Amino acid sequence: MKRALVAVGAVVLFASSTLAQQNDGFFMRDAVGMKSYPAAPRLAERAAMVPAVVLPAAATSIPDAILAIQDWNASGRQPMRNGVRRRLPDVVDMHLSSAIAAKSAITAFGRGVVEATSHGTIVWSTMIRVENAHRIRLHLENVMLPDGAVLWVYGAGQTPIGFGRELMDGNGSLWTPSVSGGVVYLDVEVSSMNAATSFSIREILELIDVGVGSIHTEDSPTCLVDATCVSSSTFAQVSSARKAVASLFFVTSDGGAVCTGGLLNDVASSGTPYLLTANHCFHDQSSASSLEAVFDFQTSSCQGNFNRDTSPTVNGAQWLVSSSTSDFTLVKLNSIPSGRVLLGWDANTSVVSSGTTLHRVSHPVPGSDIFPQSYSSTLVDTSTGTCTGFSRTNFIYSSSVGGQGGVYGGSSGSPVMLSNGRVVGQLLGSCGPDPSAGCDVRNSTVDGAFSSSFSSLSPFLSGSGATPSVCTQNSTTMCLADGRFAVSATWRTTDGQSGNGQAVRLTSDTGYFTFFSATNVEAVVKVLNACGLNQKFWVFAGGLTDVNVVLTVRDTKNGTTKTYTNPLRTPFQPIQDTSAFATCP
Repeated sequence: MKRALVAVGAVVLFASSTLAQQNDGFFMRDAVGMKSYPAAPRLAERAAMVPAVVLPAAATSIPDAILAIQDWNASGRQPMRNGVRRRLPDVVDMHLSSAIAAKSAITAFGRGVVEATSHGTIVWSTMIRVENAHRIRLHLENVMLPDGAVLWVYGAGQTPIGFGRELMDGNGSLWTPSVSGGVVYLDVEVSSMNAATSFSIREILELIDVGVGSIHTEDSPTCLVDATCVSSSTFAQVSSARKAVASLFFVTSDGGAVCTGGLLNDVASSGTPYLLTANHCFHDQSSASSLEAVFDFQTSSCQGNFNRDTSPTVNGAQWLVSSSTSDFTLVKLNSIPSGRVLLGWDANTSVVSSGTTLHRVSHPVPGSDIFPQSYSSTLVDTSTGTCTGFSRTNFIYSSSVGGQGGVYGGSSGSPVMLSNGRVVGQLLGSCGPDPSAGCDVRNSTVDGAFSSSFSSLSPFLSGSGATPSVCTQNSTTMCLADGRFAVSATWRTTDGQSGNGQAVRLTSDTGYFTFFSATNVEAVVKVLNACGLNQKFWVFAGGLTDVNVVLTVRDTKNGTTKTYTNPLRTPFQPIQDTSAFATCP
C-alpha cells in the first residue's frame, strides 16, 4: 500500500464537546511554545574556518544509496524517503569546560573554534561541507548540555535557527534543524561558570530531491488540486484545514522520511499542540524528537509559486501514543506558530456511512518535488473489497470516483475530514490494482478510523488526567525502553549521608547507577517492552550494595510512577516485576 492524499481542518473559535466522542475545532491566534534566541555568534563563519569535515557528492560517492531511495519510493513503500544517513570520515568531538574561559581570542579547538566572550560565556563553532547537498542535518550524540545552553545551526549567509535541549531524545542525542545547501555551521554558547558541555558528530543526514519514478499507465499528476484554488463551496472548512496541516520531515533508522500531519483540539480547548499522523510514518520518541513540521507550505496564489524555506517551521515533539491497529501516531509538538487551527474530531462510526464525502489536504510527492498543500476528496465505500490486514473495523475505505484530486507518497498521515471539518481518521494509503498510481480511480483510499483509535487517544484529547512529559537524559536520570521511561535513584547510608545516583545508560533498555565513585557500580536496571507478551512493561533491577536505595521508574507517556525500595543494612534484593506498567501500547 502507498500513501495517499488526505484532508484537514475545521475552524470554530469556541470549541465545545457535544458528545463524549466528538469535539469541535479551535482557532489559536497566538503562538505556543515559540522561543526567541539572541543573535548567533557565527564564530566559525567570522573566523573563515575551513570545513572540519568534507563529504563528497552523494551522486558520485554513494549512488547505490540514492538509487535505493528512488526504488523504495517508486514501489510505493512507506513512508516516503527523502534522505540518507552518511557517516563522517572523521568524528567531531566537542568537550568544553570552564577552563576555556581564559581563551579570550578565537582559538582552534575540538575540530572547531572557541572563544571566551566579554559577557561571561564560551562559544564554540564548527562547519561541515557536503558537496552538492540539497539540505543537511547534523546528528549530535552523547549530548551533555548545561542549563541555559543555546545552539544555532545555519547555512552560508542564512538566518540561524536557535534551539536547545528540547530537541534531545531519550538516547541522549539530537538532530539539528535542517539547513539548505551544502554548508552547515553549528554554534554553541554556554555560561563560563557552568560550561561542562560535550557531544560527538559522527554522521549527517543529507536530504535529497525525492522522486517516485515513472508515471504509471493510469496515473496523471494533473489530477492533483492546488488547495489554494479550492473555495468554501467545495469544502466549507478548507481555509481552516490549511491552518492545521503540516508537512512532516523526520529521521528514522533508514534515513530521512516525509509525511503529513494535522493539529487536533482537546475537549478543554487548552491549546495543547497535539498532532495526528500515521503509525507507519513513525512511532517512537527518537523520530518525534527529530520532527520538523512545516506549516503554511502552500502556493502564493492559485497555481502560483511555492517555497518551503519561507514557511514557518517548528522542531521537535513529544511522542505520546501509536498503534498499528488503526495506523495512528499522536505527538505533542514543542511549539506551533501563530494563527493555527486545532481540528475537531468525531469518533462515532455512524458519521462515515456509505456515500459520505471525505476531504483531505496533504503534501503529496508525485515527482521530484514535495508539493505544497493539495486537496482531494473521496466517497466512503462500504461495499468495495478490503486489503489483507486492514479490516473495516479499523479502517475507512473510500473511492475517488465522484471526488477529485489524487493520492501520492508524502500524504501519509494527513487527517481525513467530514464536510463539517471534524477529523474521522488519518491516511494509511491506497489499495487496488496499482496503489502506487496516485491518480488511478480504480484504487481505494484507506484511512485509519478515528473511532478505532479513540480509546487510545481519549486520555489526551478528552482530559482524563494523563500527564505526559518528556524524558530528559542527564547525570541522574536515564531514559529506557526507547526513551519512554525515566529512571532515577536516591541512596542513604547508615551515617546519614545521602544523594542521587549517577546514571549511566548502556543500551536502549539497560543502565546502571553509581553512588560514591564513577568506577563503582551499585545498581543495574532494565526496562523492557513486553506489550507483545502480556501487555505490560517489565522492570528488572539488581544491586551490589546494602545501603538504602529508592529506585523510581516513571512512564513519561502518562505520568504513571512506581518506586522500589531497598531497606538500609539489607543486601539489595533482585527486582523482577513483570507486571510493572499496564500502560501499553
